[in-house]
Amino acid sequence: MVNFSYYDTISNLIPGCIFLWGISFFGPLNTESGILSILTGNDIVDVVLFLVVAFFVGHIIQFFSKKIVEPMIKKIFWDGHFYSELVLLKPMKKIEPELYENVINYAKQDLKISLEKLDLLKDNEVISDEDKRKNAMKISNLIYRMIDAKIVETRKETKAQLQNTYYSLFRNFSMCFLALLSLNIVFFIMGLIPLNPSSIFNIFFMLILIVIFAIQAKERAELYINGLFWSIR
Repeated sequence: MVNFSYYDTISNLIPGCIFLWGISFFGPLNTESGILSILTGNDIVDVVLFLVVAFFVGHIIQFFSKKIVEPMIKKIFWDGHFYSELVLLKPMKKIEPELYENVINYAKQDLKISLEKLDLLKDNEVISDEDKRKNAMKISNLIYRMIDAKIVETRKETKAQLQNTYYSLFRNFSMCFLALLSLNIVFFIMGLIPLNPSSIFNIFFMLILIVIFAIQAKERAELYINGLFWSIR
């Protein structure tokens, strides 16, 4: 329950708060009091109301981040696949040789993966042969999932899981600013905000944040899986 609450707080509430804060700086909600203008004026009620709305908005952001930002990250960085599907394809050289051999040995001895399947991961033809690549990606993802499910919760493993939480957080941040950017553009088209140096700066600033947080999400996803593999040593 503690892990669930922590995950929700980090990955849903904070992006929701940032989104509500962000819409206070442009468009119809760009007033002197910003988002507070739609609240009740009662400090306690307003805090609770704001957190509840932010949490709900955070869930919406998370939903769309999986549908929009995650496929974008996969397409740009991992050739349209999950990192877990590519990480153990040896010709792609995604991880250090020492770590790779350690994972392969663990898969053979502890997970009882057949030598035939493990040899396919090392086959140089997985790059050029589509059928072999698809099968190898399934094996790579299977090994990752089996390790993730089987490994005991050690200190190193806990650190790896933390990277997974950060992956969701940064992915949601990227979606948050993508949503803000989209609203900004819509408000501009509708004539609700003027085209001036400030609005142009906002657009480019949000574009930069979208890219930065997408890159951060990609790096955290890789750190999560690599950290999980290191923890079986």
